Amino acid sequence: MRYAIVIEYDGSAYNGFQRQKELPTVQQTLEEALSLKLQEDISVTASGRTDAGVHAAGQVAHFDSRKAIDTSDFGFRLNPLLPRDIAVKACYGVDESFHARFSARRKTYVYRVYLSAIHAPLKEKYNHVCFYDVDIDVMKEACKYLVGEHDFRAFMLSESKVRTTVRTLYEARIDVSEGGRQLEFVFTGNGFLHNMVRSMTGTLIDVGRGRFALSDLPEIIESKKRANAGKTLEGKGLTLISVDYGKPLCDGFVDEKREKVTEND
Repeated sequence: MRYAIVIEYDGSAYNGFQRQKELPTVQQTLEEALSLKLQEDISVTASGRTDAGVHAAGQVAHFDSRKAIDTSDFGFRLNPLLPRDIAVKACYGVDESFHARFSARRKTYVYRVYLSAIHAPLKEKYNHVCFYDVDIDVMKEACKYLVGEHDFRAFMLSESKVRTTVRTLYEARIDVSEGGRQLEFVFTGNGFLHNMVRSMTGTLIDVGRGRFALSDLPEIIESKKRANAGKTLEGKGLTLISVDYGKPLCDGFVDEKREKVTEND
């Protein structure tokens, strides 16, 4: 039987989601807790592999089990076996056709930036603290150049190996609070390349502080060269907010038309 779980985690103490030798990861921690709870070897597949230090509010994963699980309070019963920085928020029985990665239609990430002329100790853990003066209106305008289907190779980690670097961004916006000091860069797309959100945000900040002009954005995208874009910001400011499958997981999710999805974060 196949089950989907929605997971929240603080990625500060982990070397990303994907299991790695001799390094703490979210996947390993989850699999150990699930295996102990269900008394069988459990392997977890997530919607994407968040990097070291990256957080999630709504990561989705699936696993198979021989047991019939009472999903109504499974998270409540499993979470005592997990560290305090990982929690299973919901569990659903799903059809065998469901795949946490390949059934996904959209993902939404938020990158948080705090504007401060001095260090901001209470913001450091979940934000990139930016010491520059930036023009927020110009950055909002720059977001428009990122929306749509593009080859985002210029914003990808250079060493990444993927079949295609074309992705579609449905939304790119900046939410502002705390008197203009707290910025949330929100991106929704059909998939994301390795470091794509972090480098897009770094590039938008470079536009805001005048290192790039608005007119440079189309040229950066068209160049497909990582060296032409802005800095890749730290993982700590990035959170996977949600994964959209086009229909509710609580309905059991039968994926009648699973599409071939390229490698995504």
